[in-house]
Amino acid sequence: MTCACGAQFTTGSTKPTIAVEVCSHCHPLWTGQQKFLDTAGRVEKFNQRAAMADKKKAEAAARKSRKAADAEAASASL
Repeated sequence: MTCACGAQFTTGSTKPTIAVEVCSHCHPLWTGQQKFLDTAGRVEKFNQRAAMADKKKAEAAARKSRKAADAEAASASL
């Protein structure tokens, strides 16, 4: 088994050669060089979208109740 980084391993495979791109010698998780994503930014963005959705729902409910009140007032005046 040969990795793109040049490391070679012996495995119990039936294939004579196996070429891989990442192995335990060069994978960031195993080498300790893992880069963490900005998960806080993702959470913030999700919370902002959820807040906007709630705001739009509240505005839609207000429009609906206002429309119902206007329709009721119009029917009462007839």
